[in-house]
Order: sequence, then C-alpha cells, then structure tokens
Amino acid sequence: MSGTLKTARTSTAEPPAARTQLLKRRPISPGPGFVPLPPPRSAAPYRHALADVLGRQQLTTIRRSEALRFHCVGDTGGWRDGRPQCEVANAMVSDLDSDTPVHFFYHLGDVVYPHGEEAHYGPQFFAPYRDYDAPIFAIPGNHDGEAPVEAGTSPLEPFLRAFCSPSQPLHDAALRVRRPAAAQPHVHWTLVHERLWIIGLYTNVPEDGQVEESQLEWLTGELRAAPLKARVILAMHRPVYSIDVVHGSNLDLGDALDVCFDRAGRVPDAVVGAHAHAYQRFTRHVGDRQVPYVVVGSGGFHERHAAGTGVPDLPATFPGLEGVRLEAHQAEAHGYLTVTVTPSHAEAVYRTVSGDGALAYDRFVIPGPA
Repeated sequence: MSGTLKTARTSTAEPPAARTQLLKRRPISPGPGFVPLPPPRSAAPYRHALADVLGRQQLTTIRRSEALRFHCVGDTGGWRDGRPQCEVANAMVSDLDSDTPVHFFYHLGDVVYPHGEEAHYGPQFFAPYRDYDAPIFAIPGNHDGEAPVEAGTSPLEPFLRAFCSPSQPLHDAALRVRRPAAAQPHVHWTLVHERLWIIGLYTNVPEDGQVEESQLEWLTGELRAAPLKARVILAMHRPVYSIDVVHGSNLDLGDALDVCFDRAGRVPDAVVGAHAHAYQRFTRHVGDRQVPYVVVGSGGFHERHAAGTGVPDLPATFPGLEGVRLEAHQAEAHGYLTVTVTPSHAEAVYRTVSGDGALAYDRFVIPGPA
C-alpha cells in the first residue's frame, strides 16, 4: 500500500467475507510503486551467521541447553498510540531472563509508521526496545520502504542504517542500547545457525507484495543450500494467506514461491508473515507434510484487523482453496510468537498480551525436513 496508510474498516458497510479475502490474487511482478532494491552491503548469497552476533555466554547457553529460542512478530510501530507496542515489548523483555531465555528477535517488518521516517525510529523502535539487550534482526515491511529521502537515495535508507550498517548504525543518542548491531547483509538475507536457517524475503512496498525475478532465484538457491538437518523458516512481511478484512491473501505470491520450492527440491518447514494486524495460523498440506503458514502482525500498531465474515468452526477449510486449513485466528489482543528449536524438535507458542501479562493462546509444532 504505497503512499497511504490503510486502517481497519470503520464504515457501517458489511465487511468482506473471509473466503473472499482468502482467495485474493494480485500480480507480484514489479510495477507502479515498486521501490528498486538498494545495493547489498556484502557479497551474495547474503548470509549472516548467528554466531557472529551472539555473545560467547549466549552461545554456551544454547549448546548446553540444546535450545535456540527467538521472538517473531511484525507491525510493531507504535504510531499515534505507543501503549500496545510497549506492552508487547515489555513482555518480550521479560522472556530474556526467564528460565527459558530467548536469544534474539526476528522482526517481520513495518518497524516504523507511517512511512519509515528516520525521525520516528526513536519513539517507535529504540525507546520501546531499549531494554531488549538481545539482537534484533529484521526484514523491511511496506511502510519501511516509503521514507522521504534526498534524491538519489533509497527510501529504505533509514532501515538500512538501523539494520544493515556494520560500522555506524542508526541509533538514538539519548538512549543507551546494549544489544549488538544487526549488521545484516541486504534487505533479503539468510540468518544461519546449524539448527536453523531463516530466509528473509523482502516483498517491497505495493499492496500486493512484489518481488524481482532475481530475488526468487536467490530464494531458490538458499533453499537448495540449506543443510538437511536445519529447520528452514521463510520470513516475509507480506503473507500468502490471510482472512483479515483489510488486506487478504495473495495466492499469486504463493504460486511464485511454489515454483522456487519445486526448483530447489525443498519446501520450508514454516512460512511466517505479518502485514495483517492480527494472528492467524494455517496448515498447508504439501505432499505428506503439513507446513504452518503463520501471520504474526500484532506487535504493536494500535489498530487490529478483524477476520472477514463467515469463518467456519475451527479448524476450517474454504471452498476453492484445497489443502489449506485455518487452525487459529485472533485479533482482539496484541501479541508475539516465540519459536524454540532443538536438535530433534521445533515448537512455536503465540502469546497474547494484556493487563494480565502474556498468556499462551496457540501452540504448534514446526515439522522437520522431509
């Protein structure tokens, strides 16, 4: 959604049906509003080892416990009302020193509203996460690629300075931030660990989610290169499936990803996105595997996106979309996902955040490679 900020529907008109939203298709080839990709900060294939960012103590803890944990959510920017974002951020900070500590935060985009302005990083990113001393990685959302900048400079420049600068990253001089710099190699990139590869695909600014052919070729190569023993999670801001009343799905994006999966000979073990300000979990049957497709766009933006009308009892299937089942959806509260990966198992828990603290709402297994 280039140039304007779409919000939840407030008219008295009947909201769209969930099935209508779920079956939406939109072209994904670069068109009007597409923001050219900035130059990468390092050479292809744009991988960043988690071991190069985490401290020695954290790496030792991961080896001893055999558990790697991370937070995952998007659409956090506390624009107009920062309270929901701060509540979620504080709950996530509490997890860092718990009996099951979390080691990093993977942000699914839309860090700053309304247009990714550098001046808004202070109140919408640095201040809410000032006590989050574990690394924060990210892929850009559509709003992050709209920043007004000088001619000849990428609208992604504030994002690049915050997440992709190895030497002088964007910071707030008034705040002491203790976490290490992300120093990511590109706007699409892979976070690498022996047990986990998170492949982050930037889906650009236009509402439909648009990608260059070179990005899809890169994705294919990363899927092909991922170790067989590692869980592979594909992270994007734009989800493939959504029943929310504002955005809905883009099944054309899903078809393009399927071509990559076929060419690589590997399907990700989970696909996570945001963009819709809600939580949704789908299961997609791929051969004899059940792959979670999850929407986690409830990280702090004050307005949430309700589901369309006519959602059947869960788990729910919808005519016209075979092999896909809706397992859970929630738009009444903000929240976040925590993923735990061990040598033999991977599990995710979605927690809602309210005055009662963070409460587990949904739990699911991330299957291993076929």
